[in-house]
Parts: sequence; structure tokens; C-alpha cells
Amino acid sequence: MSSASLTLTDRGLALSEPRAIGAHGSTKVLVASSLGSCLVSVSNAVVTVALSAIGRDMSLSPLDLQWVMNAELLPLAALTLVAGALGDRFDQKRIFLAGIALFGLGAAAIGFAPSFAPLIVGRFLQGLGEALILPNGLSVLGQAFPADKKARAIGIWSAAAAVASGVAPAIAGAILEHGSWRTTFMMLLPVVAGAFTVVALWIPKTLTTSHARVDVGGAVLSTVGLGGLGLVLTSLTNGSGLNLWVLVTLIVGLGG
Repeated sequence: MSSASLTLTDRGLALSEPRAIGAHGSTKVLVASSLGSCLVSVSNAVVTVALSAIGRDMSLSPLDLQWVMNAELLPLAALTLVAGALGDRFDQKRIFLAGIALFGLGAAAIGFAPSFAPLIVGRFLQGLGEALILPNGLSVLGQAFPADKKARAIGIWSAAAAVASGVAPAIAGAILEHGSWRTTFMMLLPVVAGAFTVVALWIPKTLTTSHARVDVGGAVLSTVGLGGLGLVLTSLTNGSGLNLWVLVTLIVGLGG
């Protein structure tokens, strides 16, 4: 990402340099943005550790367990680009905060899920939150640092996510030995609250482009397409065979 951003003026597109917020302010933005990326990494690590316990507790089939994973990955893959456009138009900080809130709502829904359907809804909300978090967290980071310091900042941002991803499975495993898989998701809520507070306080309002185009139709089509293809591949992988339902879903997925 470049250190300048494009803004739309009455004379066309113009480059706007990042606002100078000082070294201390840039460090705060780096910490806040890194907390967002850590949430995404921790979520992926926790569900991997807790998956078998979820399956035993809810008596889920292998196909059901695959959708516990897919329900998060689908919105993350399909909506990340659209989420970036939303940030450009409506303020990246605002969309970043919305993503953290949705992620927390999803974690709470999973922790209290009484059955498979609410569990999938919670996982979908987590994936939707992650799609809002990642591009906008990286964008606010890019605006806070000049070009000569941006690579180092992004390296720290990535390293923080990697460390969180490495530590989370050990913590989740320790919790599973002495408690419920639900607790592994509920433990995310204090982290979500802390991240939301830090982002709200430490990240300044970002530049917006009021005429940035948000491709809602493309988002819907990509979600339907990826969802259909995911359903087909998951069904075939789990030995469901190529029946009429799978064929119809494949056509819908390819059409999307």
C-alpha cells in the first residue's frame, strides 16, 4: 500500500498524503491495528482446537463440522474486497470498529449456541467481522506511517498475528482439559472489548472518498458462488455423492 491515498475532488482524483500524527500516535495505531489482526488469528486457532469437542457435544457429523469451518471462511473470502470499499467510503475506523463488534457478537453467539444452526450463525458473524477487520485495519496502518517506515510496521502487524496464532491453541487446549469448548470462545470477549476500546481511542478518523463505489451485487454473487462451490466440494469430500441437489448447487455456484 502506498503512503498516499486517492481522494475525489472537483478536478478529479488527487493524491492525499497521510496526516502527520507523530511517532507516538503511529505506535498507537500500530498497536490498535495489530489487536484486530490478532483476533482473526486467535479465532482460527481456537476453532481448530475445539472442533472435535464441539462435534462430540452437539453430535455433529463430519459434514456439519466442515461447515463449522466454512461458515467463517465464506464471508471472509467473499467480502474482504467489498469491506475495503466500505471503509474508503464510510471511514475505515468506523468499519474497523463494526468488524470488531460483529466478531464479538459472533463469539458470544457461539458460546451460548444451543444447537447447530445458531453455532453456524455465530461463525458466519465472526467471518463477516473478520472481513471488515483485516482490510480496514491494514488501511489505517498504512495511513499512519510514511513510506520508509511502512514495511517495518506491516512486519510487526504480521508478527503479532503469528504470535497470537501460536499461543492461542495452547490456551484453548488448557481450557478444554478443565472446562467446556464454549469457554474457549467466551474468552475472546475480553480481548474484543479491549481491542474495541483501543481502536476507538487510539485510531484517528480516517480519510474518506464519498463517491467510492461499493459493489453490493458483486458481493452477493461472490458469496453465493463461493457458498455453492463450497457446499458441493464439502458434500463430495464427505461421500455424499453427485445427486440432484449437489448438481443444482454446483450450477448456482458456477453461475455466481
